[in-house]
Amino acid sequence: MTDARQVARERLQRERGTTRKEWGGRIPVALVYPNSYYVGMSNLAVQSIYSTLNAYDDIVCERAFYDPPPPDQPHPAPVFSIESQRSLGDFAVLAFTLSYEFDYFHLVQSLRAAGIPLRAKDRDERHPLVIAGGACMLTNPVPVSPFLDVAVAGEGEVILPHLVAAWRDGLYGSRDELLDVLSTIPGVWVPQRPPEGAIERQYVHDIAGTAAYSTVLTDDTELSGMTLIECARGCGRGCRFCIAGYVFRPPRYRPLEELLEVVDHSLQHTPRVGLLGAAVADHPQLDELVVQSAERGASVSISSLRVDNLSSEVLRVLAEGGTKTVTVAPEAGSERMRAAINKGVSEEQILRAADMVGRSGARRFKLYTMIGLPGEEEEDVHATATLANRIKKRLDDAGNGTRLVMSVSPLVPKPWTAYQYQEQFDARTIKERQGILKQHFAPGIEYRGDSPLTARIDDVLSRGDERVADMLEAMPDGRTATYRRYIAEYGLDGPFPWQDERPPWFVVDVGMTERFLQREMDKHNRVKRTIPCPPPEVGCKLCGVC
Repeated sequence: MTDARQVARERLQRERGTTRKEWGGRIPVALVYPNSYYVGMSNLAVQSIYSTLNAYDDIVCERAFYDPPPPDQPHPAPVFSIESQRSLGDFAVLAFTLSYEFDYFHLVQSLRAAGIPLRAKDRDERHPLVIAGGACMLTNPVPVSPFLDVAVAGEGEVILPHLVAAWRDGLYGSRDELLDVLSTIPGVWVPQRPPEGAIERQYVHDIAGTAAYSTVLTDDTELSGMTLIECARGCGRGCRFCIAGYVFRPPRYRPLEELLEVVDHSLQHTPRVGLLGAAVADHPQLDELVVQSAERGASVSISSLRVDNLSSEVLRVLAEGGTKTVTVAPEAGSERMRAAINKGVSEEQILRAADMVGRSGARRFKLYTMIGLPGEEEEDVHATATLANRIKKRLDDAGNGTRLVMSVSPLVPKPWTAYQYQEQFDARTIKERQGILKQHFAPGIEYRGDSPLTARIDDVLSRGDERVADMLEAMPDGRTATYRRYIAEYGLDGPFPWQDERPPWFVVDVGMTERFLQREMDKHNRVKRTIPCPPPEVGCKLCGVC
């Protein structure tokens, strides 16, 4: 078995920008991303929180990751911090970043490997304080709440100063008294201190001046040797399946001048710059940002673009900077389904985008689409195949060898979206519709798709209640076959993975009114569009967030 501490030391040696601090007199915080280092070091939230916490002189923050063990090693993999190779049990605070529900099992294994009691009720002053933030804590923290002392529902810039103040005053005293204090912080849920009402999500109203870019660079990651820069936060498009368009409202954009300053700073360390955000393609000055970044010497990449505002100038700069794949997300093949999900793009716009991408010389044009949308019929699936074939012809006609990749995922209805009460399509129907696509895609189209079982597990983890924690604690490993068996054993295998009339995720108030979400579902059924969020200066009271 590979020595985990040695692996951490080797990774540390290959990093640039790591913060190293002595522990004496400081509060030690382990920032844990419960997945592999390769994945976690491309997570901008990890990078931002790491630099923010280390800006406090009396805090030492170190990173830890959970690298899943090979199949022949079922016991928990040891977890050590990158900076000092200490075990999680040596820290005063364990701060987990939970971006994806499939990392829940890794959270359990991380605690188990460190010898820390899994249940918060079984821990006291001798054990680290276990907190979690991230997208999953906004949509539904209940499935892992028995493992957490604290769940953070909101953005770190708003909540972290209050957490740090509470740690300073009470971290080494009575755990009960500390939990009492933490439960009074806006946006903080202490499961052992049930609140009278829902926990209100906290967010930054103006992201100008917030530091959201990667400070630690490494080649041992998915987006290797690249400075990641957050250009936008939230999305105002309102696609009815998407948490980014609901949970992270309102859309906010970082000023051009500030972004260019970050680009200038990053060029001192690497020429590669990645522009990120739920709606980075909607940044009002994206063209200027991309062009001026390239003029400064940056090689620019963008996480995802939109077909309805795609710019030939942006594509040119991306191609010159070495971008190999251009990614867009039309989500559905038929005009009817795109209108129903409030995607708001036409086939003509999609084909025009294909022409532009083909002419740009990109190696791959990747489209994200879904099956199993509410009200979907077989003809809608056939429309996806027809659209893909038309796109491929446009790419072939351009003569630059651009390949088409179709990424097809079954819908997972997420909390706090218009589809939060919708039942997933059954596995048989999903497989049949996947078969339609595979059969009718033209030769040369690359198909990528998730299995119906994976989507079902995702649904259980996303919309489940405390029984999910019981299941995760009992599971010997995180394989899909194991999930299937334990989902049934713990009574989570019904059409909806919760039992009570009131969904468990209502413990958090993201600002969206239930009436608005009901109206959005009604508009889906009537195939009616909802306009995007207007600029902040215009003002809007439609959804309840602003």
